[in-house]
Amino acid sequence: MARVNSADGFSDGHADGDADGDAVGSSDTAGTSDPVTGIGRRTVLRTGAFGALGAAALWGLGSGREVAAAPAHDGAFGYGVASGDPTADSVIIWTRFTPRVDGEPALPGSGQGAPTPVRWTVSPTADCTEAVATGVVTTSPDSDHVVKVDVTGLDPYTEYFYVFAAGDETSEVGRTRTAPDEPGTTHALRFAQVSCANYTGGHFGTYAAIAERDDLDFVLHLGDYFYEYGNGDDRYGPDELIGERDHRPAHEIVSLEDYRTRLAQYRADPDLREAHRLHPFITAFDDHEITNNAWSDGAENHNEGEGDYAARMSASFQAYTEWLPIRVDPATTEDGTVFHRRFTYGDLADLSVVETRQHRSEQVASFVLIGGPGTNEELNDPDRQIMDGAQMEWLQDGLTAQRRWHLVGNQVMVSPLAWPGQYMGDVQGSVMINGDAWDGYRADQKSLLTHMARQPASSGDTVILTGDIHSCWVEDLVADPDAVLETAIQSYPPAAQAAAETAAAKGAATPAANPSPAPAAREGSPIPPMIAEPVPVPEQLTFASDPAPAGVEFVCPSISSDGFYEIVRSVLQSPTVSVGAVKLAEAVLGAINPHLRWMDGIGHGFILIDVTEERVQADFHLTDEPSSSQPDPRIDPSHRPEHRASFQTVAGSRVTSEASGPVGPRSDAPRRAECAPAPSDDPTSPHPTATEAPTPTGGPTASGSPTPSRTPSPTGTPVPSRTPSRTPAPKPTSEPSRSQSPSRPPRPAPSGSPSWPSAPPSDDPRRHPQPGGSASPQLNDRLPRTGGEMGGALGLGIAAVAGGLGLTVAARRRRAAAHDAPDAHVAHEDPAASGEDQAD
Repeated sequence: MARVNSADGFSDGHADGDADGDAVGSSDTAGTSDPVTGIGRRTVLRTGAFGALGAAALWGLGSGREVAAAPAHDGAFGYGVASGDPTADSVIIWTRFTPRVDGEPALPGSGQGAPTPVRWTVSPTADCTEAVATGVVTTSPDSDHVVKVDVTGLDPYTEYFYVFAAGDETSEVGRTRTAPDEPGTTHALRFAQVSCANYTGGHFGTYAAIAERDDLDFVLHLGDYFYEYGNGDDRYGPDELIGERDHRPAHEIVSLEDYRTRLAQYRADPDLREAHRLHPFITAFDDHEITNNAWSDGAENHNEGEGDYAARMSASFQAYTEWLPIRVDPATTEDGTVFHRRFTYGDLADLSVVETRQHRSEQVASFVLIGGPGTNEELNDPDRQIMDGAQMEWLQDGLTAQRRWHLVGNQVMVSPLAWPGQYMGDVQGSVMINGDAWDGYRADQKSLLTHMARQPASSGDTVILTGDIHSCWVEDLVADPDAVLETAIQSYPPAAQAAAETAAAKGAATPAANPSPAPAAREGSPIPPMIAEPVPVPEQLTFASDPAPAGVEFVCPSISSDGFYEIVRSVLQSPTVSVGAVKLAEAVLGAINPHLRWMDGIGHGFILIDVTEERVQADFHLTDEPSSSQPDPRIDPSHRPEHRASFQTVAGSRVTSEASGPVGPRSDAPRRAECAPAPSDDPTSPHPTATEAPTPTGGPTASGSPTPSRTPSPTGTPVPSRTPSRTPAPKPTSEPSRSQSPSRPPRPAPSGSPSWPSAPPSDDPRRHPQPGGSASPQLNDRLPRTGGEMGGALGLGIAAVAGGLGLTVAARRRRAAAHDAPDAHVAHEDPAASGEDQAD
């Protein structure tokens, strides 16, 4: 049985344990295309990623787990269902009800539509004929008619199904599961790590691949869930998808209506909808949920003509908390909205999800030139912060708990990283750092890494999980981040020469310690002049000192956002040459950063994270390497990422090593919920049956401040001794096999609706990820050691790797202006169709 908490602070919402069979409202929703997606009246997109999809399917009431699917974006529940923030005894369930106004659907962001009661049911079976909890929530235009319910009193590590209904409309059935968090019991933990999904950047094949899996406890999304850009000169992504995957609204989003409309478009994508339907999500926002390179009081991609920045940030936060199944109180205090929260998984692990935009200081620059050992005074200023002091204290306190693993869901790279300025437009060479990452906030970076390194073996090991940079990285974290830069500056020939020349010119005994931004970074140019001479890759550097190991970091690629390869190809054109240039850039970065174990700047996809008592393994699933026949896999809606490489960190080692291969089937599976058949409601009403739900003790276990109340007592399982050396630890064997869970509610085409196919079509070709294959070799074993064949492409690749991700609006406009028909980037639309004539 379960108690229900009302939707997150929505003033007009309510929930109750209604079980008397009363009607819960009705809605006349014929199958009409939703203009927010650009479908229907805009014929230019009729052959795009979506189609005109049917009226709501009948809710499956038969035996078994066959459940009919609702349409993609038509009907009252056209934006699908979702769940999120699962704990041992609770989970958020979500949908958006679309009322009708004068026969037309009330568009997201319009502020229109009457409040409507929506019944929800949580069930142990996919046909939802039994119930463990049920209730009613009344939607409101104040919350964009979203329905969010925090269902509590559930059993740990248990699979549930859920559904929504209003009048004669019923949603598709979602599947979720509670967290494996039981005192005295250690379960394995497995989830997908993703970030950076740009709608105009390509199809969401990564989400489709995740939806096809049945072995995930949740999906960890680390930010850039959507992008703020429009369809004009600020658009980026494959030209082949112009007119097929255009942003709605067409302009850069700044208002509450804009953010709601954009989120609705992303949630209507069939691959994202299916991933949300089948897996709970744990999400964190990064900058693009507001705007590029955001900080507390502004952003690189915000100007006075776009209005008050605080109002823009507030609008983005409101839309985000409405449209995502996240357990966050939307009320704003003097310290802002609390987004950081922690989840626990028995004595095995905890997951701290941080937030690094709301309180951060302004970036010194996108990339900062380092002229000598250490960094300048501004970067080291202890008053500059990437998160507020209360959150930093909360994070560090959590890393002292006695669990085997401390996982940190983080947005921008924590690891220090030296970027070779010689190839980034700096005439003197030297070394640069990424000012938007933790490298740009040195006091916080040093504080966290030092704290991690000081933890005793009884406190377990820390694994940082990161997104943002549109590429894959495996890094060993060290206690002293300055050791990375000092090694590069002292040992990397171009940097050492530049530092010596700078010191000699100034008559100083040491190199300059007050660097300025490189010209390329300051001017926003994504591609500096190519280096004409072939440049050999330097020999592998080793640390000048011996910094203590602090933990490891796994960085996931983007889902569809442009990465290093796409930026290089925009200039070089040839897919083959561009791939070679990026690989050489990877080799240079690996050579001058001795803590970097592996990287990939070409593929898109996700990381499968598998956690056991012995190790944490990261399986990288990436799209195919581009070729002349397929220069951009993102334009193919059937393309799926597949296993490419595997790395692990063994308990007690605090370093990474190559794994022997991808993980096998899980060693355990969640339970099935049990419930006696519920008494029948009004037989003429299609809404679900229910039983009265008594109020249990306890409550949610994820919160923004203290460690969750359901934190179990440690069992005292010994943690292996630390491995003091940097020698890779031995590789444990794979987990024992088990059959995959058969509990997926399938999505057959709706019966009785032959005019509208389901989404995606049943004949849509799918390339399922296949287990097997060996992991990729270490970075410097698989990449070429000379730049002779590539010539100037090496410089171009390095420049793209470092500078391309900080593209400013001005740089994108220059690139767009180079196209023969730049106006083709702007999708002309009927304002009435997109809802842009609605006032915020």
